[in-house]
Amino acid sequence: MLRKLVKIVLGLIVTVLLLAGAGFLYALSLTRSLPWQKPVFETERPADPGAIGAKGVLIFSKTNGFRHESIEPGLAALQKTGQARGWDVRATENGAFFNDEYLKRFKVVVFLSTTGDVLTPEQEQAFERFIENGGGYVGIHSASDTEYNWQWYDQMLGTHFRDHTLYPDHTPEAEIRTDAPAHPTTRHLPARWGKTDEWYNFKQSVRGKNRIQVLLTLNEQSYVAKWPKAMEGDHPISWTNTVGKGRIFYTGLGHTPETFTDPNAMPHIVAGIEWAGQF
Repeated sequence: MLRKLVKIVLGLIVTVLLLAGAGFLYALSLTRSLPWQKPVFETERPADPGAIGAKGVLIFSKTNGFRHESIEPGLAALQKTGQARGWDVRATENGAFFNDEYLKRFKVVVFLSTTGDVLTPEQEQAFERFIENGGGYVGIHSASDTEYNWQWYDQMLGTHFRDHTLYPDHTPEAEIRTDAPAHPTTRHLPARWGKTDEWYNFKQSVRGKNRIQVLLTLNEQSYVAKWPKAMEGDHPISWTNTVGKGRIFYTGLGHTPETFTDPNAMPHIVAGIEWAGQF
């Protein structure tokens, strides 16, 4: 009888450990690369993009981790909007595009839900020079789940992704508060508005950090999640920064394809591109 009871207990322990391990790997796979996955880097310079117009926008959507289904709809929407607004939009997933000669032809670079380690050290240095010399950066959604070991990138963003809502609804609707109604990226927004998205929790709040301006804040009490107070009640979700002569705009919005047709979110992103590129 005792042996049978021991077997049952051991079986339960093994089952719990297996479920816990599977859950850990699943949560990890939602965002970062799995530990045994090696990132892929491009080092051979791609074809020359040629002359770029005065409003050059480079959209970079490389993923060395989880890949969002919203990337392709987002790219199509930004290309269509850019054409209507006179932008010269180029899109790439080739990190070798990040060299001084190519980057200097653009006004702003958009990291469209990039994930993982996407650039070599040399490419990172070229991007640093681009920003510090006056280029613009726009990070959308998992751009904060990118380049954890690049200290300059972390300082540029002000923080990094930590985790996100998983329970009971992966993409709940939540209330967003507009904190900077006079900013060019938020003038069209109501004081409070709702959106369905995958709500990122960050390693720390960016509020109060030097040169960072919070644009939008998530109302954590407006949705049910596994971590109802994950950011301790202070949950910025969009903000700006400046680095050298460059302008930085980041938004945690963008997990769902519907973001890029949303009457509030899409104009916010578009205005972020124009603000960062100083169009």
